[in-house]
Amino acid sequence: MSLQHCLVLTVATGAVWMDLRTRRIANEWIITAWIAGLVTQLIRYGAAGVGIFLFGMLFPILALYILFYFHMLGAGDIKLLSAVGGFLGVPAILKCMIVSFLSGAVLSIGIILVCGNLPQRLTKFFNYFQTYFTKRKYQKKTEPVPYYDGKWGMECIHFSVPVLMGVLLWIGGFY
Repeated sequence: MSLQHCLVLTVATGAVWMDLRTRRIANEWIITAWIAGLVTQLIRYGAAGVGIFLFGMLFPILALYILFYFHMLGAGDIKLLSAVGGFLGVPAILKCMIVSFLSGAVLSIGIILVCGNLPQRLTKFFNYFQTYFTKRKYQKKTEPVPYYDGKWGMECIHFSVPVLMGVLLWIGGFY
């Protein structure tokens, strides 16, 4: 396993640990990961590594902003993907994001089936958007209602776990 693999695995595992303990991923952890990603890219590619790092770091932020805006994905999750993207570059972080969302979907579906509340979750999902667009129609400025309201149990997953799954599959050479 290369140093890059070890660093990305450390970043993702540490983020999962923090997320499970506190429901937050510390900014200091993300900043440290960004610095490590930049240094790694500089070592691997020289000056061109700065561009690889920046594009890989910025891609998840720009691509996932809409999910953050609707409070469907936390800022820490996006920053984690950004930190991982700094190590991987755009092509690999795009694949990692896809694998992470697919892993998250499988995990969520499994949990919902175990909990037996699929109809309630679908109702909440559609009501969420209906509420947003109804408010927007009658108000000039609309702030989305957080999708996660704290009333649900284990159905709201810690997205850092699927990100770690994506990182593990990257290390394993699956993409």
